[in-house]
Amino acid sequence: MGRGKPRPGEALVTAERASEREKGQVDEEEKKGIGRDTGERGGSPAGCCDGSSPPSLPGRDMRERASSNHTREPTQRIQVEFSMAPRNPHVNTCLFAACLCLWRGMLGHSSLGPKVLAESVLNSNAMCMTLPWLTRRQFGLCVRSPEVMASALQGIHLALHECQHQLQERRWDCSDLSSGGTVLLNSAILKRGFRESAFVFSLLAAGVTHAVATACSLGELQSCGCARQGTENQKLKLSQLQSLSRGKSLPPMPSSLWGQPSPQDTWEWGGCSADFAYAQRFTRHFLDPRRKPRDAHARMQLHSHRVGRKVVSELSKRRCKCHGPSGSCQFRTCWLAAPDFRHVGSILRDRMDHATLSRLDNRNSGAFWPRLHSSHLAKHLIFYESSPDFCEPDPSLGSSGTHGRPCVKSSPQPDGCSSLCCGRGHNMLQEVRAQRCQCRFHWCCHVQCEECPSTEWVSVCK
Repeated sequence: MGRGKPRPGEALVTAERASEREKGQVDEEEKKGIGRDTGERGGSPAGCCDGSSPPSLPGRDMRERASSNHTREPTQRIQVEFSMAPRNPHVNTCLFAACLCLWRGMLGHSSLGPKVLAESVLNSNAMCMTLPWLTRRQFGLCVRSPEVMASALQGIHLALHECQHQLQERRWDCSDLSSGGTVLLNSAILKRGFRESAFVFSLLAAGVTHAVATACSLGELQSCGCARQGTENQKLKLSQLQSLSRGKSLPPMPSSLWGQPSPQDTWEWGGCSADFAYAQRFTRHFLDPRRKPRDAHARMQLHSHRVGRKVVSELSKRRCKCHGPSGSCQFRTCWLAAPDFRHVGSILRDRMDHATLSRLDNRNSGAFWPRLHSSHLAKHLIFYESSPDFCEPDPSLGSSGTHGRPCVKSSPQPDGCSSLCCGRGHNMLQEVRAQRCQCRFHWCCHVQCEECPSTEWVSVCK
């Protein structure tokens, strides 16, 4: 029968006897540095990170020397056996320091890597924690892609500012969606089925798509870049155009021999086009619900997001840059750029004014009739609830009323006092405003103006 594992007491006695017999041999080996972790690894001892030698554990050296009788390897294996000996607090501290050194070594030799990683995770979490309206899925997306999320937040602020500009003459002017610079995407009106709700949903999707696509084209995001344009034949033409721009002469292409235009007579894709495909994909993951919607409000929200994303991609503009000697436009390289967002807001406001009131299906499945994927409704906004007049403050509707709103006295438009004040009448108030006057040009080179007070009469709703 093989020898069983010795008990702790027997191991200590055996270790003491072995240490007495090999005391001289071990001292000589210690001088030469055989089997020492310090000599093999070229660093500090395994006990502490500061380079100081760790205190010996009672009975530890004896057990190590006893085990060295049977096997002697280039790297000494340390076998730790627990005994009833009292613990040394300083030894425990150094053991913890050794584990900390090993953990740092696994993360990398450079201490900057873990520090930067921890700071980036901390900064992303801190940024995401400041957005209380994020759902759990959106919060996870924010932590995983903080740089894309920052662009998405810029798109949300862009959409809210555009909403206030487009509806500044209406009874509901988007003022309930922000307060003191804070975005309020949990506003009550976004939980209703009004045409204004559909407009805001489409504008938010358009703003996020616009901001992310623009950031991709500017190289601000690591997860996306320039959009891929053209086929292999177009890439070949682009390489020839680049050769022409460097002053190299190329033989004419075979297509030009048959009467077709040569590369220098046409324009080719180049530059850095906005990556609308990535922007639309991120917007879907960020704003659209994960599961298939089964209620009318979620279906309206999903359709509005689709309309907003599509408007941005359809209004993308082709911008070109001329190339050639002496300022001539011998050939051009063109790329797709994001459209002016003011134009996007105007298009969506027009679609809000012509939105379609859809009725729910009789089967109570949350579906609309007619179907949203029909050719007639593919580009139109839909809503399922008639809008109130928004004349009086009502928090349940997301309305702050029109009391105290400035209006135009004789205008037949929605900003007129007869429409905006809801028949309550208006008051005339005198306001003193500061205007720039007496501007002078000073060499060189700035314009200095003075502020002159001016008195104006303003109509305000009662």
